[in-house]
Amino acid sequence: MVAFGKLLFIAAPAFAVGNGVHRVTLNKREKTLDEWKTHLTARNQRLTAMAPGHNEPIHDFQDASYTGSIMAGTPGTMEEVVFDTGSSNLWVPNVNPKGCNKHIYDHTKSSTYKANGKEFKIAYGSGPVSGHFSEDTFSWAGLTLKEYTFAEVDDLSGLGQVYAGTPMDGILGLAFSPLSTGGVPVPIDALMSQGQLAEATFAFYLGGGSNGVNSELLFGGVDDKHYTGDFTYVNLNAETYWQVKMKDLKVGGNSVYGMFQSENAIVDSGTSLLAGPKKDVEAIMEKIGAQLIPQQGLYIVSCSKMSAAPKVTFTLGGGMGPWAPGTDFDLSVEDMVLQKQGDECLLGVQESPAPLWILGDVFMRKYYVQFDYAKNRMGFAKSVDSAELPIVAAKGAEKTVVV
Repeated sequence: MVAFGKLLFIAAPAFAVGNGVHRVTLNKREKTLDEWKTHLTARNQRLTAMAPGHNEPIHDFQDASYTGSIMAGTPGTMEEVVFDTGSSNLWVPNVNPKGCNKHIYDHTKSSTYKANGKEFKIAYGSGPVSGHFSEDTFSWAGLTLKEYTFAEVDDLSGLGQVYAGTPMDGILGLAFSPLSTGGVPVPIDALMSQGQLAEATFAFYLGGGSNGVNSELLFGGVDDKHYTGDFTYVNLNAETYWQVKMKDLKVGGNSVYGMFQSENAIVDSGTSLLAGPKKDVEAIMEKIGAQLIPQQGLYIVSCSKMSAAPKVTFTLGGGMGPWAPGTDFDLSVEDMVLQKQGDECLLGVQESPAPLWILGDVFMRKYYVQFDYAKNRMGFAKSVDSAELPIVAAKGAEKTVVV
């Protein structure tokens, strides 16, 4: 088979701009079609093996994730992390697993390190990691966290060899306090309490060139050049994940929900896929003409025919009854394609045992998403798809146009 993607890691530094707005350049690790098939097959087997009702974090940060650079300690070690809206802890490795070439945090070389020693364990959808808590200073994009409680991870065996193939060293969680292992303050709370942000907001742009080098995470505002139109805000219905009510799911304008059905959706930067309940995914795939590859949990469509396929619409927010309809967010079949080979297009959609939808990077590439931590809401605007966007001054959250 032809290899379409390649491993890309550009140690692009984070930098800041004026008006209290802070930019982090995000880099994307691309997968080949064969890598996607191998990865999604393993992911499907892992999800199938989960017992009903088994509770674990539902995101999977190894799905060709976007990463950015942070500085750990003083004078500091550059660490490449996933800025993950599906978890709430910050951790970096203090060992280099076999076959890996990671940036290792060594607290003996940091003048701002303080011992803690409390045990740290967390299980992601990709597997568990463990280590111990410590305190140190972290900085990125002109932001500084002093005496911050984080985890030094020394056991990454649960992630397997896949960890070696991704540029990520660790994770910086951007979700809420109830998901924080050990009850430590979450990074966004710590930034606010230390006066680092005027507004507790951040926004992801996952567009730009095919390598993802123009993608960015903006703290404290939004960038006009990354979206068109106005923001539509949807209130959260939980303060754990970035979770909203999903009132309806339509294909070609027709609902595939059952009567009175109401589900939830989370927007998760740590997952590349769209993942949803089996019945929902099957209904969508049937109506767009996609075929399931047995034993792999993968869906394939004919590239030459997908332009005629109906759109998939997620209706977010709203309330009970027709007087609170929510807001529709459309995805074309082209928007959901991960890789192409000949007339075979692999879709970034998979079944999940969780009774909700995970709107990962497939969704976030179509929509520029502002995460408003202070007001417990998310803002969505159509993302600008351009590989040549200039770096421009961004505006603060208080100036954002809303509808």
